[in-house]
Amino acid sequence: MDKTTESDKKGDGEDAEHSPITLRRMACVLVIASTPFLNGMMVGWSAVLPKLQEDDRFPVSDEDVTWLVSLMLVVGIGVSPAAGTLAEYLGPRRVMFLAMLPVVGFWLLQACTPYLSLLYVGRTAASVSASMVCTMVQPLIAELCPTRIRGMASTMPEVMSCVGVLLGYVLAYLLPWDVATAVSAAPFLPLSLAILFVPESPYWLVRKKRIDEAERSLRALLGRSVDVTKELDAIRSTTTFKQSKFKNQVKELRERRNAIPVILMLSVFVLRELGGKGPVFNYTVYMFRNAGVQLDAFYCTVFVGVARLASTCVSACTLDLVGRKPLLVGTAVICAVSEGVAGAFLFLEVEGADWVPLVSVIVFVIGYGVGLGPIPWIYLGELLPTPVRSLAAALITFSYSITYFGVSYLFLRVISSLGLGPTMMVFAAANLIIAFLVLCFIPETKGRTLQDMETAFASKIKSQDISVTFEEKASPAKEKVQMDDSRYDNTKGVSSV
Repeated sequence: MDKTTESDKKGDGEDAEHSPITLRRMACVLVIASTPFLNGMMVGWSAVLPKLQEDDRFPVSDEDVTWLVSLMLVVGIGVSPAAGTLAEYLGPRRVMFLAMLPVVGFWLLQACTPYLSLLYVGRTAASVSASMVCTMVQPLIAELCPTRIRGMASTMPEVMSCVGVLLGYVLAYLLPWDVATAVSAAPFLPLSLAILFVPESPYWLVRKKRIDEAERSLRALLGRSVDVTKELDAIRSTTTFKQSKFKNQVKELRERRNAIPVILMLSVFVLRELGGKGPVFNYTVYMFRNAGVQLDAFYCTVFVGVARLASTCVSACTLDLVGRKPLLVGTAVICAVSEGVAGAFLFLEVEGADWVPLVSVIVFVIGYGVGLGPIPWIYLGELLPTPVRSLAAALITFSYSITYFGVSYLFLRVISSLGLGPTMMVFAAANLIIAFLVLCFIPETKGRTLQDMETAFASKIKSQDISVTFEEKASPAKEKVQMDDSRYDNTKGVSSV
């Protein structure tokens, strides 16, 4: 009976792993993966702020600039937990559509506003949509995408985000700030309407006991003539109705098999922000000038954007061949070394080495684009267990937003007291900890189904528990043997005397 069960489970896993790749399925994944284009455009839009300050429509202070840049991070702190809960009630695909639909209006409000207060309103509303997208995109892609190309598909949101950043920089350079803002609205109406053609997550439908709808969702993804029974059974094996309720997800999160992968991913995301990602991308020009490197601000930001986009595309092409773990460990070390070298040169004030910080930042950007940037987001979709996926994604995004905002907000104050060199070395230490954490505790997910990843942590915990139980049961016997040996030695000692 046990052998038959194991064989059946193995068959289900193999069927899930070799799930068909259809044109409709790839189109749906591409639509969902394109939604972080909004996040990229929101970041790239900050390049228009110098032109906005020069406009006489309304006064914009340096303090306003700081808050306009940081609004997306501040809003994400409150929106991310709500997004996870809302997705559990309405469905992740439906919430994604509702978040994206009004984005066009938010951009046009910012472009046409006669008042600074309305600019804040439009920016805040767009930040709500961007934060909801950021919370839901990776889990939804992982649930819609076949295992064989999940790595490449999960990298696409980061690629689209980089495209958005670069386009925002270019529009800010070529056009007046209000025209650039209005043009930024153009892609989002067709993108939001395209989401309507994406079927709802079959995992969410199974959690809601809507089995017939889950089967129709799978048929829409895999094809009308394909037998989806095996795939549906694999989803049902790890999904229950209780998981759709918030209180039950909180209860499930206390289970070790669910808590361990969530804590690991939470640690990686927080450490990545402590590794200086925000300052490197948000204060690139300032860091170059602080280090004595004189570059045109526009060319500097565009060059960094191009380097990040190119390296992220390399990651998308190689991730399913090399695997997530070696790329993440390797790039975390590369980023740590680049920051450490720059920090050491700046701290020692080596003369004639102004080019070192420039090269170090470029190396960091490339390393970040290849692995340290996209792979944690991929793990967010692959490692989070089904019973707590929505809650855990919201919790991690919430912590990520707080850390990102805190590091970016305090960066200038920290380097004014510690100096840029020691601060860069602290960043390097955080990235080295990421490499150690991934190397020792996080498994490889390449070619493994979501069901395989859920059982991986459960099996490890079970084997540890069995080992501990066996040692506890064996310990009385060992003590008895040791006592017998001791008595024998004492007896032997007496007889020899």
